[in-house]
Amino acid sequence: MFTFNAFYNILRERLHYIYLLYAVPLVITIAMITPAFQSPDEPNHFARAEQVSRLELVPEFVYDKAHPVTAADSISKDPTLVYPDRGGFRVDKGIYQLDGIYKPLARHDSIKLATLKIGSAKKIRWHTGTIYFNFGNTAIYPPVVYLMQALGISVGKLLHLSILNTLYLSRILNGLLCVALCFFALMLAKQSNILLFIVLLFPMTVSLFASVSQDAVLISCCFLLVGFIDDFSFGDKKHQPQWKLYAMVILVSIIGIAKPPYIIFAFLFLFLKLTPKQKAVGIITPFAVLVLWLMVNHGSFMIKFAPAEMRLNSKLQVLYILHHPFRFIGMFFNFDKIALQNTADMFVGILAWLDVPLPDIYYRNAYICLVLGIIISLGFKGSARLRIALLVCSIITIVAVISAQYITWTALESPTLGGMQGRYLIPIFPLIALALCGYSLNNRFAGLKAVVLCIVSLFPAYSAIIMIQVISSRYY
Repeated sequence: MFTFNAFYNILRERLHYIYLLYAVPLVITIAMITPAFQSPDEPNHFARAEQVSRLELVPEFVYDKAHPVTAADSISKDPTLVYPDRGGFRVDKGIYQLDGIYKPLARHDSIKLATLKIGSAKKIRWHTGTIYFNFGNTAIYPPVVYLMQALGISVGKLLHLSILNTLYLSRILNGLLCVALCFFALMLAKQSNILLFIVLLFPMTVSLFASVSQDAVLISCCFLLVGFIDDFSFGDKKHQPQWKLYAMVILVSIIGIAKPPYIIFAFLFLFLKLTPKQKAVGIITPFAVLVLWLMVNHGSFMIKFAPAEMRLNSKLQVLYILHHPFRFIGMFFNFDKIALQNTADMFVGILAWLDVPLPDIYYRNAYICLVLGIIISLGFKGSARLRIALLVCSIITIVAVISAQYITWTALESPTLGGMQGRYLIPIFPLIALALCGYSLNNRFAGLKAVVLCIVSLFPAYSAIIMIQVISSRYY
């Protein structure tokens, strides 16, 4: 006998399969129709993956001692300016030859693919020589978040593919790995799966999965971690197998070395149903892994790569914060409505190099879909202590990310916080989702919830149409 209650439960319990039906073709399609290197820092991510494919797990920067930075190079006599280090990391020169062809597309709406020399791009091959290029912003990332991209590059080299086709292959392999991880996250997550499903199929998340960015693996690991926590704390089983604990520790370790501010996630082990020894292992292990990676790869973290005109100076920025702590704290309460709206739009999806926005009506519909998802998921049964911990951890992590961006990517002594992008919030979102969600269903509203869940499950089809349309009109 058909009932709305049964239909709602069946649909919710199969969201991971619905996600798979959407995500696989959509990620592959976006990976193929998005022109080369039209994703934030994608050329440098690809260069880092090429290093990993050669088993250069810890990058080595080679200084150009013949041409050091001198006072004569200064754009002014300002001693606070920091100049990029001369030299670079060893990489196949074809990557940046390819980037040179596609670079005019970025931030130039009037330039289309038809105006570029695509024919010459397809002829660029591997093993034509090496260069030393300063991609210090991605050299800091660990090899574990580039394994699938590196596999794609290794296959491309083995099959003598062009660098362009190798890039597409690496995108697809990276995307499929991320989709697989998120499939298991949704399968494990009983409380939070609706909200996770919605955000996983937002254009921003899909576009990152369809690139060679390390953000894709980072996001997938965060969603899978919350899937484990959801199952671990709100699942039916009273005794969880030991391997789930090990999996969570590994995930937090990967998350921490991929983006150090997110190491705060490790403290969630304090609020799980674990023995004191297990909690200690869960917290100490990720921090130990992070410290080890910082020690091993400290040279890359010291490399300066940003143009002097950006006025970035991390050391002096830290001193500025220490000398003016209340001024810095006050920045967090100086709300800029335009900046907040822009960050929210980036969270949903401003594609390419943050220069390809979606239609305004799409953002409104996406926010409505997210609110509907919260309404039908809302529930606070279970550990209130864990839910509060998830929210507190989210807030502290957001503050840590904003602070890190201010120190490393904002002009010296800037009166406002800068450098924050919506994609940095996607890994944090699952924690908020789990803190808000439950699985109870009031029979009085079963029909309404079933209808809303149908709308939510169909929204990704609308997103796919919008994404393909926007990307096609922008580049073709």
